[in-house]
Amino acid sequence: MLRARPVAGDRSVGADFCSAIQDLIYRDEDRETLVGDIRAMRRRMEEEVGKESEKQYNIKQGAGGLVDIEFVVQYSQLFHGKKHRWIRVPGTYNALRALRRLRLLKDEDCVTLLSAYLFLRQLESKMRIVSNQATSELNRDPAELWSLARRMGYLDDGLSAGQKLLLEYEGVSRRVRGLFLRILGDGS
Repeated sequence: MLRARPVAGDRSVGADFCSAIQDLIYRDEDRETLVGDIRAMRRRMEEEVGKESEKQYNIKQGAGGLVDIEFVVQYSQLFHGKKHRWIRVPGTYNALRALRRLRLLKDEDCVTLLSAYLFLRQLESKMRIVSNQATSELNRDPAELWSLARRMGYLDDGLSAGQKLLLEYEGVSRRVRGLFLRILGDGS
């Protein structure tokens, strides 16, 4: 319900609904219960949708992908939202900026997440252009990534553009997953 927004119909009815559910969404929540619920949901998504293999990464649902960033942000909004109304904003990017402004996440964590979010969104957009379809699957073979890597701005010079893209993606996803695990734990 954190992302609920009216998209059609009577705007005032939609606004009334969103206003009415605020107390349901932003309530006093036991941190361990909230963290446990989020971890379980994330684990299920990774297993069922974000399947990665030795041939491909999943930049959205895979480990260290966009969903890890979104879940850290949404957890922070749910946990702090009752007390801090300013973080009740739509969109991951805007919510991250609000969490940073109120110092509810460490500044360096916000910088890492903002940077990773922008990189992954750009990568997702360029993947759609190159493949001419919506996809979250990033090939792990650098030779197969030349066109995508060039569109992302990487050049061949010593390392191939595809290798550079893969190295950047792997570094970003490793940092994002590390933050996710530090903030939400791994459940073990």
